Parts: sequence; structure tokens; C-alpha cells
Amino acid sequence: MKKFIQILILGAFLAGCSGTNINLPQLLATATPPPPRNTPTPFPSNTPTPTQNVFATSTSTPLTFTPTVTALGAELFTPTNTATLFPTAPSLPTVESLPTPGLPSDAVSGGYFTPESTGFLSILLSSNIMYWNEGPCTPRNIQVSAFVQDVVNTHRVFLFTRLREKKNTLNVTRWNAGAVMIEAENGSFNYNIRTFNLRRYYFFREAWLEYQLVALNEKQEEIGRTPIYDRNVSLVRCQPVQ
Repeated sequence: MKKFIQILILGAFLAGCSGTNINLPQLLATATPPPPRNTPTPFPSNTPTPTQNVFATSTSTPLTFTPTVTALGAELFTPTNTATLFPTAPSLPTVESLPTPGLPSDAVSGGYFTPESTGFLSILLSSNIMYWNEGPCTPRNIQVSAFVQDVVNTHRVFLFTRLREKKNTLNVTRWNAGAVMIEAENGSFNYNIRTFNLRRYYFFREAWLEYQLVALNEKQEEIGRTPIYDRNVSLVRCQPVQ
């Protein structure tokens, strides 16, 4: 009897549960929490405008401006108080300042003279005439000896020569480069003039042999110079005897 009553109570309980439409697995399942809501992104807050001090007194500050005058291209130059010295064009060497090798010399007596000149005591010549071309004419050379005033400081003496036609004095050669005279033991400077030392001598039948001497020290500074002697030595073409 008790067993029948328990079955009846169980059947009434089940009938009540079916009326309420309750799903037993749902009762046993763990409830899932609802998804979190989207958190709103905070908007940047507006920075309040500073309150103006209506009681502040504005003080005017004067603006200063110093004009600077800049020349065009001035940045390319550096100012200096030192004067700039520009090089001057070198002077062209004269014919009188160019040396050439000289020849040994021996001053020969006869036909000498003593002209007046700066830095020289005397100029000695072995003859006042020189011949060229074939034939028995002599002499064929002239020996020149020069005595300087400053024997200690005189380092070089140069002899310059040129020819000038006697009949037509406009026909003249250029000066030679300057022959170096040889210093002797007695302090004289000597040179032996021959026809191959003269420019274009074979064009002259009769000409003046013009010459000048210049003395230099070791620094190549001029310390003596003679005048140009133009009418005391002759160059003559020798005429062979027929």
C-alpha cells in the first residue's frame, strides 16, 4: 500500500513538472553571464580658457632695429687692416743682362785707351780694327781688358757688342747676349773678340764695332757700367790680292 502511495506522489510530481514546461538539462546547466557592455570612449575634455586679468596693466616695450648695410658678395671677403700688396709685372730682361760663356784672355800691349765710365778704371783694347774674309789682313781678333773700381765686390763683368754699317748707320744688328769676361790674377777682366762672336758680320763690308761693359756683384746687382763706345773699333772685310 505504501509503495502504491509513493508511486502516486511521484506521478503527480512529474505531471506538475510537465505542465510548467521545465527542461531538466536546463536546470542542471550553469548559467552563462551576459556579455559586457561596450565601454564608451572618453572624449577629450576642453581646456578652459585662462581668465584674463582685467586689472593687469600692459607695458609697451620699444623695439630697436639697427640697419646693417651689406655689400653684394661681402661674405666672400675677410676684412683686414693690412694693405694687400699686388705683385708687379716683372721687367723683361734686357739684352745687357743675359750672360754667355767667355773665352780665356791675355791683354796685349798697344792700341790701348782709358775712357771715363762708372765703376771702371780703364778699358784696354789690343787693336782698333779687326778683319774678316780670306786674305792676308790682320788682326783677326781684338783682346779687351777691363779694370774695375770695386775689385772685392765685382763678381762678373759682361761685354756686349753689335755692328753698325758706316755708310748706312741705320743698318745695325742687335746686341749680343753678353759675353762673360774672364777674371785674371791681376784683378782685370778679359775677353777675346772674334768674328764668330759677332752677329751677321758677313753682311758688312765696313762697320763700326760698338761695345759696352757692365759689372755685377754676387747678388746680380749692377755696380758698374760703361757708356756705349761706337766709333773707335772697325770691322773691315779683307780684299784678297788678285
